[in-house]
Amino acid sequence: RRPARTHLRGRVLMLLDGLRPVHLVTVAAATTLFSAVLWHFYARSGSLLPGPAWLTVVVLLVLAVLVLWGGWQVRRYQHGRHDKDFTVLRAARALRLAQAGAITGAVVVGWFLGHLAILLPDRDLTPYARQLVPLGVLIAAGVVLSVAGLLAQHWCRLPKDPRDGAAT
Repeated sequence: RRPARTHLRGRVLMLLDGLRPVHLVTVAAATTLFSAVLWHFYARSGSLLPGPAWLTVVVLLVLAVLVLWGGWQVRRYQHGRHDKDFTVLRAARALRLAQAGAITGAVVVGWFLGHLAILLPDRDLTPYARQLVPLGVLIAAGVVLSVAGLLAQHWCRLPKDPRDGAAT
């Protein structure tokens, strides 16, 4: 297995091979730990954990649609359907949007998994029992955004050049 190639451009470390699911799992795990610690201290202060907002699900799903739409535009261009206003800069922005969406989805998954981890031991309390379904839906929406980002990133990948592997 080869290591991920990286390139330092400006101040941002970019992955030349793109995001992989293992990167997103790592982000989600780190965010889960961070979130669980924060919610633990919040709960120890004597406050009940706040319930999640349903509007967050709508926002995450709208973001997933926008990410897929941007990636689809690049895919259409690569398959010969040219728009007059399509540029390389627009394709690069679609790729960055896809990667940002994937990472954002992983952060959302981690944040609400941490919330759920602190809430589960006291799930027999009525206010906490009411939060189980919304938290599950939010975690699923975060996964949808991450998958949409990975798919759009795949659509933005340039086709392999047949001359790269050919012996001359």
